[in-house]
Amino acid sequence: MKVAYFGYNAFSSCLDVFERHNHEIVFIFTGESSPHTDQIVAFAERTSCQISFDKPSQVHMEALVHDGVECFFAAEYPWRIPIPASLPFAINVHPTMLPDGKGPTPLPSLILKDSQYSGITLHKMTSKFDDGDILLQEAVSLDTNESFDSLSLKLAIKTPVLLNKLLSNLQDYGQSSTPQCGGSYWPKLSREDQTIHWNTPTETISKKLRAFGSLGVFSEIDNQACLITAAQWELHSHSLLPGTILSADNIALVIATNDGFVRIPRKHLLST
Repeated sequence: MKVAYFGYNAFSSCLDVFERHNHEIVFIFTGESSPHTDQIVAFAERTSCQISFDKPSQVHMEALVHDGVECFFAAEYPWRIPIPASLPFAINVHPTMLPDGKGPTPLPSLILKDSQYSGITLHKMTSKFDDGDILLQEAVSLDTNESFDSLSLKLAIKTPVLLNKLLSNLQDYGQSSTPQCGGSYWPKLSREDQTIHWNTPTETISKKLRAFGSLGVFSEIDNQACLITAAQWELHSHSLLPGTILSADNIALVIATNDGFVRIPRKHLLST
């Protein structure tokens, strides 16, 4: 089976699963060349597979099917993919237990408030995001101190395993797929959702730091807007005003919260 793949590095191990099942990746769609796509690009170079950094168009998708592509597979791909009517298989990976958690940024939401819907769903792609019949899914438990990055790693490990199961009996899973009924849509989180304020409890701040992980949270330090992509925190009783800089050197900053402090390594502190 010829396959067109849509995605970034996070789920690039799925490419190897298709190869092990003797399917041929003939075209890859990804984002512009960056550290988030280098593994995808390396695979394309190794296999002499065509690659595109452009958004998929209806004309191009129809041409792929005309040239014998039988499956579109998308994993954390942000752009809408036009699905030709004659395409036998169109499969998407979604990191929640659908039908709950539809939407563009579910991982932070899982950590902030909706951990019961954590999981992987392989479902049929349609013209509507996250709405096709469910092929296979598996719950993924969240640890007490789960972060965006640790959850992303869990999903990256489990998704190829689930894909391997699907490809072992694709026709049967396709015929026995389950339509989605009800569920919930989680809109894209706002900048305020992604912002921490030093006068809030350390627990609230730490939860946002974990929920957004390497994506970063916005804040203000000494009247300077910044993005924090990693930090450590500690509860500690003190009489300092929240937002006070306790210490600052070339390695890290330490900021007071209303009931503790947060240490931010300089390499994880960016001006915005």
